Amino acid sequence: MRFGLLIGFLLLFLSSFAEAGEKLLQPWGYEGGAGPDHWGEMEREHEKHLQCREGQNQSPINIVNVHESNLVSLHFHYFETPIKIINNSHTMHLSYREGSYVTWGDQKYELIQFHFHRPGEHLIEGKAFEMELHLVHKTPDHQYVVIAVLFEEGEYNANLEIIWDKFPKKINLEFVHPEDIINASNLKKSIWNLYTRKILSTHPTFFLKIKNMFII
Repeated sequence: MRFGLLIGFLLLFLSSFAEAGEKLLQPWGYEGGAGPDHWGEMEREHEKHLQCREGQNQSPINIVNVHESNLVSLHFHYFETPIKIINNSHTMHLSYREGSYVTWGDQKYELIQFHFHRPGEHLIEGKAFEMELHLVHKTPDHQYVVIAVLFEEGEYNANLEIIWDKFPKKINLEFVHPEDIINASNLKKSIWNLYTRKILSTHPTFFLKIKNMFII
């Protein structure tokens, strides 16, 4: 799997996050009538979709105008986990074993799952990326942090190959592979740059009360 070159991170701070069991009445995608131009039309009376149609902080975004700022350091504490994977018809969703986390300032955020978007969702100075990884973290009081990793084609990545080999063909069924161990630390490299802005979520359903997006 030749997605070895890491381009950057996006760190999204979410104060309210849609749980995995929350369902949309209409399907969504990235092209045609179900694509991003039409997401605001889904379930038109739903407050979250009103935010998509009329809000001022939508995401994903194209990062073009930035300025320097001093931010608290982000620290990773990731450990190994067996593969627990679901094909939810939009992406591969992998649950993570308890015990891995990041710290941002004095707050600890537990890594609970990660998933992929292909093509990538965010742009940097108009540049699109071939794939985007979202590492989802939360606190006991349901404050969420999502770290998004942007990839383009590069060196062979054995960790991605392990995950791709386990991609389920059946929809919405979890498959557990206790013999296949991965570590989320191996899916990212060094931090390059950091950007921030206020955001909404990147896809249906849409999240409320979102604080900031940090792009690293």
